[in-house]
Amino acid sequence: ISVITYNNLLKQLGIDREVGFFDWLRQNADPEEEILQKLGVDTRYVYIGKPRSWKFAPVKREDGSYVVDEWGCGFIKPPITLYYNLINSPLKEATLTDLDDYPWPDPRDPGYLDGMVYRAKWLAEEGQYAVIGDFAWETWYERAWKLRGMEKFYLDMAINRDFIHALLDKTLELHLEFLDHVLSTCGEYLDVIIQGGDFAGQQTTLMSPEDYLEFIKPRQEKTVELIRRKTKAKIFWHSCGAISTLIPHFIDVGIDIVNPVQVRAAGMDAKRLKRDFGSNICFWGGIDTQQVLPRGTCANVESEVRQVIREMAPGGGLVICAVHNIQADVPPENVLCLYDSVKRWGGYPLSKNL
Repeated sequence: ISVITYNNLLKQLGIDREVGFFDWLRQNADPEEEILQKLGVDTRYVYIGKPRSWKFAPVKREDGSYVVDEWGCGFIKPPITLYYNLINSPLKEATLTDLDDYPWPDPRDPGYLDGMVYRAKWLAEEGQYAVIGDFAWETWYERAWKLRGMEKFYLDMAINRDFIHALLDKTLELHLEFLDHVLSTCGEYLDVIIQGGDFAGQQTTLMSPEDYLEFIKPRQEKTVELIRRKTKAKIFWHSCGAISTLIPHFIDVGIDIVNPVQVRAAGMDAKRLKRDFGSNICFWGGIDTQQVLPRGTCANVESEVRQVIREMAPGGGLVICAVHNIQADVPPENVLCLYDSVKRWGGYPLSKNL
């Protein structure tokens, strides 16, 4: 949830305090236990710590606040915007030989474990909530295109394929080391582990079916294989956009949960997704953040909740929540309406009045 919306929610609840951002890139808050309980949230997240080899050190410039992350990618947050945006991709002009000399981050940095193991163990022993390990580390795919630059990355899929394979091999190697590092310490305490990579936009996938099969699916298989060796947790894959044609492949590689179920994207009709894939994969998300939550009334929000439950909840396999993060333009009244509606309509056995 956007830190702006979260602080507005606190005011709506009569709580006189403000919190700062938890995720500097997306400017999200980490909801407090008091609020999670008020809303009836039945999951609790475990996050990796900050690497000790890197510090968040924004530099003020005329065009905004500039940050270089631990991978060497540069991000800017202009004064009038809500997020940091990628503006510097350090491997944009790199060649194959440059990959050997690049200062890659340490995937086994001990800072990633700071506070994580204690929280995961404590939550698991308490046994009240599903314990979610948010260990995406931007995954090998999103990190690769950020290092190369999105436009150059996709062009190279067509004209410089050897480089893209080498880059993805390197980011995958580091990612698997990272997963081994964190799951060796807390994998036994997790119920779900988050991975991801946005493979689609609003209308279609960002690459051809052939390129997905060549560049992406084999590396998803390796990711799933390592996770299965280290933990019994269910594997959650985040991919925004129109991904209905990819879901059979997600199922094939062993992914258990697909998120965020962007229902306003092309081909992502909730009823059809449930019919075609509901016996083989769980859906996590479903409540529209593009139109309904920011612009709808409470009645619209409740109607959306009822529809998604009606179409996706029969037989199980639905974790209902907002499609992706709740953005800064969502009124706090609609946040409360979302959770109140889920509590009213989301229990089993399902209401006949849905």
